[in-house]
Amino acid sequence: MSESRGMRPRIRRPAIGLTLVAMTGLAAVCIFARCSGGQSVTPEALAAARKVWAEAGIRDYDLEWSASGITSAHYYVTVRQREVREVESIASDGRRTAVPTHEPRYFGVDGLFTTIADELAQLKTDQPFGQPKGTKVVMRFTPDPRLGYPRSYRRDVLGTSQGLAIDVIRLIPKGMNAASSSGSPPTPRS
Repeated sequence: MSESRGMRPRIRRPAIGLTLVAMTGLAAVCIFARCSGGQSVTPEALAAARKVWAEAGIRDYDLEWSASGITSAHYYVTVRQREVREVESIASDGRRTAVPTHEPRYFGVDGLFTTIADELAQLKTDQPFGQPKGTKVVMRFTPDPRLGYPRSYRRDVLGTSQGLAIDVIRLIPKGMNAASSSGSPPTPRS
């Protein structure tokens, strides 16, 4: 009987340990990766995106967006003459229900910009997002390259479960100003 027969290959414990460390690191990177898209939220980046949005001149549009994090929401927003006229919540089965709100302005594109700017301002407070000063906060957004509105926004407060993700599912310009200000209407994102 040869020595190689009947013998199992020896499993090295350090190899298993290194594999576990690599898998843990990969999982951490995957969790952190939800913030990896887009660009860093800075006053300059927000101002540039807002300028593109203003120059697009879209006054009438329908907007569908979702938010996830500690709570999740899915909205369909009707904006006319740059004013939010209606906010509807979209259920998982697609049904829409009117959402009564005292602050409808936060649900349109300008409101999304305001939300991001307000979150950026929190970094200058004594306890950003309720955490001690110096806590690492990652904020990134992706402005639409043609129209400027925030297609996505991600905020992670590292070491907490206070992440926030906002995704614009579709923005549908309405009326003549949409065609004249931006060429053809944008293709809805899905």
